[in-house]
Amino acid sequence: MKRRYLILNICALSLCFSCAKDYDINEPTLKVTVEKNNYKVGDTVVFNFEGESDFISFYSGEIGSQYKFHDQERIYKSNSVLTFKSAKYSGTNSDCCALKYSTDFNGKYDRESVRNANWNDISTRFFIPDIGTGATFFDSGESDISELFPLDNKPVYFAWFYKTAANSSRTLFQVIDFKLQNVIAEYPALSSVKYNFVDFKYKVVLGEGFDGATTVPNVNATRIYLTGILLNDTFKEAWAISAPIYKSEEVNLGLDKSLPIKIVSDAVSPSYQYIYTAPGEYTATFVVANSSVYGRKQMIKELKITIDQ
Repeated sequence: MKRRYLILNICALSLCFSCAKDYDINEPTLKVTVEKNNYKVGDTVVFNFEGESDFISFYSGEIGSQYKFHDQERIYKSNSVLTFKSAKYSGTNSDCCALKYSTDFNGKYDRESVRNANWNDISTRFFIPDIGTGATFFDSGESDISELFPLDNKPVYFAWFYKTAANSSRTLFQVIDFKLQNVIAEYPALSSVKYNFVDFKYKVVLGEGFDGATTVPNVNATRIYLTGILLNDTFKEAWAISAPIYKSEEVNLGLDKSLPIKIVSDAVSPSYQYIYTAPGEYTATFVVANSSVYGRKQMIKELKITIDQ
């Protein structure tokens, strides 16, 4: 009886080893070559294939498509850069507006709170037009305001201070495209907007002279409109104040992505073509793999490509 069990066990083991051998995954045999390693911008780079692979993925070596970042997030230091567009027209109050910021505003949108906060004028950092004949918008330029933010990660508030002198003709002032960008000095093309106009959530607080007025400053989804009575007999002031704004010192762009150029059901292609649009030195990487429910075997193929202007 024991001998029968021994024979059965040996047969079972033999069958398992046989099955395991049948399910072995072959190493991919694909080879990738190029005719040369130097090209010009706009040239078609032809990557020639020889051999077989179930799956092929491609990293061009450009920013956002580099294999070294396939499992490592791109995190960069960034600067906070503010920009906007503004228009000033009509009336006689050329100094009707100023852009200021506060680090101690209490977040209550009322006259007393606005007046009790310390506000710092940063208008001179930007281009603000003189009085014109119509609502023509001008770019403010860009200003790095990173140093304005407190070191303890507290927010800042931005405010447009608007005033109209007594016994004068009102001047109109509008602001659009007010935005704060995370600018990556190392790779400017990867910079992004942290706060757009809507994110600032500007609110108008009416000050002296506007009680009972029917024409008052206002904010909508796209612009700040600082206005008032056409002909003033008394001094008027108002403020358009943002929500709390926080500094971002780092930008996390996540993982780089590959371009899948073959899956197991696709026919074998003799080559792959790619065009680089900017000069530089690139590491083109192909991830080639054979895969099934029993496992995966892959190889990394790298080629150095130089693109001249």
